[in-house]
Amino acid sequence: MNLLTVLSKRSKWFYISIILLGGINGIFNGLIIALIQTALGGAKLPYVTANNAWMIFVGLSVTSFVISRVFQTYMIRLSNELLFEFETSILSKLRFANYEALEKIGQNRVYTAIGDARALGEIPNVFIGLINAAIVVLVGITYLFIISPESGFSLLGIIGVLLVIYLVRNVRIEKELNVLRDIQNDYFRYLKDLLFGFKEIKMSIKRNDNLYNNYLKDNRETGRQIQVSTSISYLDNQLSGSYSWYIIMGIILFVLPTAFGVPVATLGTILFIVLFLMGPITQLIGVIPYYTKVKIALERLNELDDEVDARVRYNLEHGDLTEINAQFDSIRFEDVTYEYFDERKQKAFILGPVSVSFGKGELIFITGGNGSGKSTFVNLLTGLYKPKEGNIYLNGTKISMENYAYYCDQITAIFTNNYLFEENYNGFDLKEMRDRLDRYITKMRLHEVLEIDEENNRIKADLSKGQQKRLAMIYALMEDRKIMVLDEWAAEQDPEFRAFFYEKLLPELQSMGKTIVAITHDDAYYQHADRIVKFDFGKIISDQQMKDSAAIEENSNA
Repeated sequence: MNLLTVLSKRSKWFYISIILLGGINGIFNGLIIALIQTALGGAKLPYVTANNAWMIFVGLSVTSFVISRVFQTYMIRLSNELLFEFETSILSKLRFANYEALEKIGQNRVYTAIGDARALGEIPNVFIGLINAAIVVLVGITYLFIISPESGFSLLGIIGVLLVIYLVRNVRIEKELNVLRDIQNDYFRYLKDLLFGFKEIKMSIKRNDNLYNNYLKDNRETGRQIQVSTSISYLDNQLSGSYSWYIIMGIILFVLPTAFGVPVATLGTILFIVLFLMGPITQLIGVIPYYTKVKIALERLNELDDEVDARVRYNLEHGDLTEINAQFDSIRFEDVTYEYFDERKQKAFILGPVSVSFGKGELIFITGGNGSGKSTFVNLLTGLYKPKEGNIYLNGTKISMENYAYYCDQITAIFTNNYLFEENYNGFDLKEMRDRLDRYITKMRLHEVLEIDEENNRIKADLSKGQQKRLAMIYALMEDRKIMVLDEWAAEQDPEFRAFFYEKLLPELQSMGKTIVAITHDDAYYQHADRIVKFDFGKIISDQQMKDSAAIEENSNA
């Protein structure tokens, strides 16, 4: 995430706008100062008389207003375009990231990254204000040096001392803001636990109190202390800046006349210029807190960008979508291995090497105990994980980085913790598909609980976990892909519908030519499978054809 890269796309107009607007405002402010001095009886400007001074003043004001309006309108558009680009850049990289990277990043960091992007979107407005203020200060100080070098040096000295003080304090403030940023990440994580685990929180007084007192409240208290500390530091900076003007005016009123013999008549002009410069100088120094905020935001966005292991996929977008044979034939694993570090058990888990194939129209059950490697295998099968070693073949064609998106797109998966979207992201035309949809709803016994919102082209539902899985099956049937992966699909179903799933629905899907890989512990229904593949300790320990009763009984007793 490089700000300069984004700005360089518009560098021509961006820098032209800054130069023109800053230059014109600088000239305008310089002439305004001179006109005011002329009107007050100071040195006369060429071609300026008592009769035309007001016309020149009005003309300059109108000209400056029009030009400021044009260029600052451009800056408003640029600011919003930058915000759009920063946010969509993050979202685009995330959607092309691999699943492993997203697991490690965590949702909380994505939320805070969006906040960082919004901070960066204000850069053009701040930048143009900074340039304008700098030019006004430059013009004003130059004018001061012309009429009184002593006052010019005094003002520069005060500004220099203030800048040093601000920068020294800012080092500590930046460290505290970095800590505050990490605290904010944790806060989003705890808040997610409260909202998504609300039922579980309500079921335990101890869990409820611990989450609030030891995590949420403690997090907010630490954040409050740091926020107060940094705010006081910024207040000290602000007060130092404000009261330094009294020092400057004291020098002008009491030091310059006695120490340097500056005429009293000139003091009024010097004071006027100093008062005129108070706003722009305060604006310049006020950029320091924003600079700190932007610096931290850019650092964190760059960290996030580095962690999203999606550079190649991002450049390729969805990669090679060339069709690998029109009809599905097989998926084959060849010496596939995968390894990750289990944080809970504090040890590495290795899956494989796995060599297995699934053919067209097969019904395969995947079994094994907890921690046996079933879920990792499913993530590899669906393309969410990529093998550390070995290869996966679709219809005899090796799956590579370039065609992984195509491979995933051939599989319908309903995971054990499947998420139902509230919007119709599949783009199904529910009105056109209504007859087919009604058949599926009836088959899944959801006709009394689902509401079809044809106007907004979505399905509205308030469903139990088991009913959510049935609705997910409806979506899977509407996708009509040849390969289906069902992870503990029947776990939340009542006994009657569980029997329907194994005895009626799965054979019906097979008759439609679908290849089904189902992860299950329901040994009472093993006889309905064509094959049973059993995992243990990350390896396939058996792969049996379920043709004879002996094999069925052996697996049922396993």
